[in-house]
Amino acid sequence: MGNRILFIHGRSFKPERPILKRLWISAVRHGLERSRPDRLARFDAARKEFVYYGDISGRFLRSKGKRYRQAADVADRRAALAALKAYGDRQFTRARYNRLPGKESLREFFADVAAGPLNWFGLSERAIGMVAPDMLEYWNPDSSFGSDVRWRFTEELRRAMTSGDRIMIVAHSLGAMIAWDTMWKISYAGEYRGLRDGRVDLFLTIGCPLGDETVKDNLKGARSSGPRRYPANLLRWENVSAEDDYISHDQRVSNDYRKMLKYDLPIRSIKDHRIYNLTVRIGASNPHSSAGYLIHPKVSRLIADWL
Repeated sequence: MGNRILFIHGRSFKPERPILKRLWISAVRHGLERSRPDRLARFDAARKEFVYYGDISGRFLRSKGKRYRQAADVADRRAALAALKAYGDRQFTRARYNRLPGKESLREFFADVAAGPLNWFGLSERAIGMVAPDMLEYWNPDSSFGSDVRWRFTEELRRAMTSGDRIMIVAHSLGAMIAWDTMWKISYAGEYRGLRDGRVDLFLTIGCPLGDETVKDNLKGARSSGPRRYPANLLRWENVSAEDDYISHDQRVSNDYRKMLKYDLPIRSIKDHRIYNLTVRIGASNPHSSAGYLIHPKVSRLIADWL
C-alpha cells in the first residue's frame, strides 16, 4: 500500500494543467524542504494526481465576457512563488502579513457582516455570483458545469480507492466543494456502491468555503437528515484558513460539521487552523492564493505528518 495525494485547484481562470501542476508541486516541495526535510523523500515517492478543470471554468468565464492573459498570469504566479520561497519557517507572522501591500481585510469584513442577512433574504447567491460566478454556476441545475467538473475528480478518486493506497485530498476553494460532493455521492449513490468500502485518510482543505451558510445549503446531502447529510468515507479533516481570505471568511468548519463526529461515521476528527498567507499577486496581498497556502509551514507539517 502506497501513499496517493489528489490535488484539486480552485475557482477562476487557471494556466494550462502542466504549468499549474508544476507550480503546486514546487510550492509543496519547498515547504517540506524548509519545514520537514525528513519527509521530502516520502512526498517524492507518493503518487500525486492533479485534478484539473481549468479548461471547463475558463470556457464558462469567457462566455460571460471575462478575459484571461495566461502569459502575464503565469509570470505573476512564478514571481509570487519565488517571493514566498524566500521566507523562513518562522517568518509567516501577523506582523509581516500586516506589512504586505494592498491588504484586503475589508472584503472579509463585508463577507462576515453580510453573509447572514443576505442569506435570509435569498441574496447571498447573487453576491457570490458577483465575486465568484463559476462557483454559482457549479450549483446551476440547468448547466453541465457541476457534473463535468465533478466527473474529473470522481475518476481520480475512483482509481485511488480501488488501488488500495492511502489517500489524501488537498483541495483549494471551489475544489473543496467538488471533493465534498464527490465523496458524498460515492457514499450513497447506487452507481458507486462498489466503492463504499473506500476511505479518504485525510481531507486537507485550504481557502475552503464549506463553512459558509449558502455553500452548506447547496452541498450534496444538504437535504438529507441524520448521518446521510455527510460523506461516509472520510477519516480525518484538517481545514486551513488564512486571515482575510474572503472565500473562507467563516474560518471554522469544526463547529459546522461537529455532528459528523456524533453519528456512526468513520470520521475521527475535524480540526481548524488559522494562518497568514503572505502571497502578493499583481502587486497586492492575495490571502486566497493557493501558493501561499501550499508553502505555509502549517500545511507543510500537516502533509509531512500524514506521510
